[in-house]
Amino acid sequence: IPTINVACPTLATGNVTVNGRNIRLWVGTRREDVKGAVMFFWHGTTRNSGDAVWALGSALTEITGEGGIVAAFDSTPALRGSGQTTANSVWFVSDFELADIILKCATEQLNIDTRRVYSSGCSAGGLQTGAMAYARSSYLAGVMPDSGGIITFFRPAQDDPSRVAASITAHGGATDVVGGTNFGTTSAALNDDITAKGGFAVNCNHGGGHCMSPGPLKTAQWEFLKAHPFGTNPSPYAGGVPGSFPSYCQVVP
Repeated sequence: IPTINVACPTLATGNVTVNGRNIRLWVGTRREDVKGAVMFFWHGTTRNSGDAVWALGSALTEITGEGGIVAAFDSTPALRGSGQTTANSVWFVSDFELADIILKCATEQLNIDTRRVYSSGCSAGGLQTGAMAYARSSYLAGVMPDSGGIITFFRPAQDDPSRVAASITAHGGATDVVGGTNFGTTSAALNDDITAKGGFAVNCNHGGGHCMSPGPLKTAQWEFLKAHPFGTNPSPYAGGVPGSFPSYCQVVP
């Protein structure tokens, strides 16, 4: 769990401001009978933190129902991170410090399962999600980017060189191209590098365009993350994904 140098805000459903940045939270009631998960969400270019509702679907309800927390970050031209960008200057590696604060504070105020810390996002947020698999490999269990992945020359170093997060990518195939970026290619770049580093990845080409992951795929992505808490090795899906997953989801060799 990261150390932080700021006072924790009170974590409650709604908006909080940390280091001058808006973070939208969905926070469950602390429970002692079960530990809650943590999900970080990064929106796409010109979008906002409210996209977490449709992007995460039932996962948001399940996380808060178990006393966990979903934190969605806002990036605006007037208020953005600094240093190395992860794509097109919407998100930056420094933005992960906001996630550090929320995670640390959540472990103090809620009953958090620190083996179930995840990230999701779409488009620029999907690329930020892919970057987080490296920049926060020390605590992130898994990522589920929708039209995301990694642009290789923006890939940050692993903060724990011994591991990377598990990955299940969703993208729209040949039609999933925005601003010259092919998100099938960036998804493959993330998955191939994760497997090369000894991690586990699944790729899902739904063929439906940019950030258009259908409901059954969102459900499958969330099931994948739940099956891969921090440190899971070997993967329970090493022999193939469950039969309930869409047929276009395949283990990356």
